[in-house]
Amino acid sequence: MTKLVLLSDLYFESNQKLNQRIMSLFNSDQPSIGYVPSCSDPDRRYFELTSGFYNRLGIETIDYYDLDLEYEESRFNTIFENDAIHLSGGNTFFFLSLLQKRNARGLLRSYVNKGGILIGVSAGSILTTPTIEMAGYGKDADENHVGLMDKQALALVDFEFSPHWDGSDETLDSLRDYALTNSTTIYACKDGAGIVVDGEVVELYGDVRLIN
Repeated sequence: MTKLVLLSDLYFESNQKLNQRIMSLFNSDQPSIGYVPSCSDPDRRYFELTSGFYNRLGIETIDYYDLDLEYEESRFNTIFENDAIHLSGGNTFFFLSLLQKRNARGLLRSYVNKGGILIGVSAGSILTTPTIEMAGYGKDADENHVGLMDKQALALVDFEFSPHWDGSDETLDSLRDYALTNSTTIYACKDGAGIVVDGEVVELYGDVRLIN
C-alpha cells in the first residue's frame, strides 16, 4: 500500500494535525529515516535542519545518504532498511539527474511498493509525481542547468504537485492554464501545508488546492 507525504516546506509554522498524521504512518515505536539531499550538503546544514524537524516529532534516527559527491553504492543500498526515506528540496532537475545517474528511480518505486514510506519536500515531492515539468513552470521555476531531457519522475501518484503556492488567485489561474494544456491534475500547496497519500486515499492538510 502506497504511503507518501508531500510537503511544500519543513521550516514554517508547524501543522500539528499533519505532524500527527505523519507519525501515524510508522509501524515502529523507534522509526528510522534515510535522508537524501538534492545535491551534496558537505556542511550538513540542511540535513541538520531536517533532523531537527524529525527530532521534534520524536524520531531520533535520521541518516544521511548522498547521491552526489559522497555517493557510495554499498552505503546507499542500505537506505532501504529504513522505515521512511526523505527526499529533500532543491533543484528538481539536478535531483532527478542524480536519481537517473544512480539508477535509483526503480529502487525507490520498489521500496514504496513494498511498504516503505516516502516523504518529499518541495523538489522531493515533485519527484513522486509522473513528471517534473512543474518544476520548470512559473516565475520561481527551477533552472534546468544540467540540460535534463528525460523528465519522467517516480509516478507514484497520478497528479502533479506545485509547492510554495503564494495564496494568490493569479497563481491558481496560471496553474489552471498548465493543467488544461497538459491534461493533468495539480495540487497547489502553501508552505506549512501538505498531502498524505495512504493507499488510494489522498488527504489534504492546511491550505492545499486541487486544480483540474
